[in-house]
Amino acid sequence: MPPSIHPVDLIAALRQKHLTPVIVFLTSRRACDEAMESFDHADIVLPPVRQDAIAAALERVIAQYPSIAEHPLIPTVRRIGVAAHHAGHLPSWKIAVEELMRQGCLDAVFATTTLAAGVDFPARTVVITQSSIRKSRDFTDLTIGEVQQIAGRAGRRGKDQVGFAVVTPSPYIDLGVLTKGFTGHPEAIDSQFTISYPMVLNLLKAHPHEQIQAILAKSFAQFQLNQRAELLERKLDALHIQMEPFGPRVCTDWITQWQTFDQARRQKPSRHQIRRHESPEVSARFHFLTPGRVVGLTRGRGIVLRQYRSKGQKSPMVTVLRPNGAVTECPAPSVSEVFDRVFDCEEAPVYPWCTTETFDELSHQLAELPTRVPVLPILVSKDSEPLPDAIVQSLGDFPCPTCPSRPACQKDFETASRLRQEQQRHTKSIQALRTSLWHRFQERVEVLQKFGYLTSHAQLTSEGEWARLIRIDHSLLITELIRAEAFSGADPSVLTGIMASIAHDDDRPGAFPRISSGLSSLLGQVRKLGESLSPYEDPPLLRADVAALAERWIADPALTWIGLCRLTTMAEGDIYRLLARTLEFLSQIHTLKATHPGLADSASQAIALIRRGVLEELP
Repeated sequence: MPPSIHPVDLIAALRQKHLTPVIVFLTSRRACDEAMESFDHADIVLPPVRQDAIAAALERVIAQYPSIAEHPLIPTVRRIGVAAHHAGHLPSWKIAVEELMRQGCLDAVFATTTLAAGVDFPARTVVITQSSIRKSRDFTDLTIGEVQQIAGRAGRRGKDQVGFAVVTPSPYIDLGVLTKGFTGHPEAIDSQFTISYPMVLNLLKAHPHEQIQAILAKSFAQFQLNQRAELLERKLDALHIQMEPFGPRVCTDWITQWQTFDQARRQKPSRHQIRRHESPEVSARFHFLTPGRVVGLTRGRGIVLRQYRSKGQKSPMVTVLRPNGAVTECPAPSVSEVFDRVFDCEEAPVYPWCTTETFDELSHQLAELPTRVPVLPILVSKDSEPLPDAIVQSLGDFPCPTCPSRPACQKDFETASRLRQEQQRHTKSIQALRTSLWHRFQERVEVLQKFGYLTSHAQLTSEGEWARLIRIDHSLLITELIRAEAFSGADPSVLTGIMASIAHDDDRPGAFPRISSGLSSLLGQVRKLGESLSPYEDPPLLRADVAALAERWIADPALTWIGLCRLTTMAEGDIYRLLARTLEFLSQIHTLKATHPGLADSASQAIALIRRGVLEELP
């Protein structure tokens, strides 16, 4: 979404107010390109002295990065002093823009928010034209950290006494999001530590199995999990105090006894008793889908309002409050994530299953929910069996009808049962938080033992010794392809095409060259193997069109970079990242010289053919 003020008028106004150089943050690559195109017929022209300074600076950069010599934006940059900077450009062009900005040659840069983080790229002014950003395929509000990263680019050390952040008026901007971003505290750092198959193999190569749990316990990820567990432990202590008035009566566990008796007396005999066969994962997750719980769904997030089991549904169901006040019914298996966040929810027996005040408050809390919310790890017991239905032929089997505590039990059961369920949920959550990393490690060990990379005593086999060297995404798929000799006889171009299809993780459509028959046949085999491994590892996209592009670059050494770009509608920055990532995958395979010399040699040839033209300019 471009700024509501025309880019030419915006830059002219900022120049007049002496607020340049400026970085204008836009929502998309297209918006940046369209902003640059708006200057094609502009009357604004820099003085000859400044044009000469920009030309001289560009010549110095071009001497180091020849690939940008014919860049189509150079005439606009030299004539007007504005540039675009986004992920669709080559790294060499982005380096050139950054260098021009540092030398004070540019008045404005149109950029996406990816520029805000991790790049030393200050300006006197930043212009914010958005309050949301596109992630995956949806727009989400900017986080406090992202807003402050953008605003933090305003003000050059040693040049400006103060920096300026300008917000352009737009019907699509939420000033509340930006105000919160400017004044709030950044979100807490959340560990992105994950346990991968290569990590397991390399840890077991260096340490005995019995020492790994202590090593994982020292990680920052486990430190954060322990903090969340301690918070739940304090809540659990408070629940124990609330449970004291409901101590043992005639029956030691009167809550369970009364629940079973109450179910039995309400049970209507049925000739055909329906038994639901739910997976252990669904059963374990359903236990936590209580009113007020924040959950992740296929699209977006929501807050659970109620859980129920309907005779007409095969799966247990949950009613979820979605953004914008929508209330939807969802099968429990459609809940993709259970977050470690629960809001107070006063339930009601009719739609929307909570009080009006609670509904309004939950809607507000859902809108204010930060982008990143910790996921609640849920341990699934493999040996657990679903509890049998409480079908009792004779109520005389229970002491409840004649028990003197029956009136008290009947009165206190609802409150006591709710408190116990909260105790059980907190106890399970604490156990999961304390042991989730170790549990995930053990799961990975079992998979590696199943496929023969580890012995039953968690020691590396000969297969595990070389498999530990493949330290990239989709490592299990790649090692299984190698073991199946899928690349036997494959030339470097076909090997490169397969690695590119595994490495590529963007489903953005586009036009690409046609795939060769040999690569198409091998890619079909890779897809079948990837699907068979899906219970153990998420399969890659394996796009044939992307594989064909990488194959063409290797198969035709005479093909120039410009010629390659003309074969596809993919932006040249995306092409560069695809080949650079493919190069990383091939480098991993090249490390297998000792065990798979033929495959390593083919990878070496592919690496030599990839590193030409633009890919030679940067490390």
